Amino acid sequence: MYHSRDYIRYWDIDFQELPPAAAGAFGVFGLLLMAFLFWGLLKTRHTRPRDPEARERARARAESRRRQAELRKRRLALQRKKAGRR
Repeated sequence: MYHSRDYIRYWDIDFQELPPAAAGAFGVFGLLLMAFLFWGLLKTRHTRPRDPEARERARARAESRRRQAELRKRRLALQRKKAGRR
């Protein structure tokens, strides 16, 4: 004989008895939960440098990359312009 406390303690969802839409919704929810868990572990602020000097170096590095990308874009545009005149 099952008691109500046993039913609550060992509550289980039998996915075979669910309608396909409900089982699909549970599956999508599970995938989203895992994706957010991995994202939270990999991409959150604990990867950010805590040291002020390291943070400044990272900011300067990002600024330098941005400037280099702008210069590269400008140089390629000038090369294309020059090649078009020939």
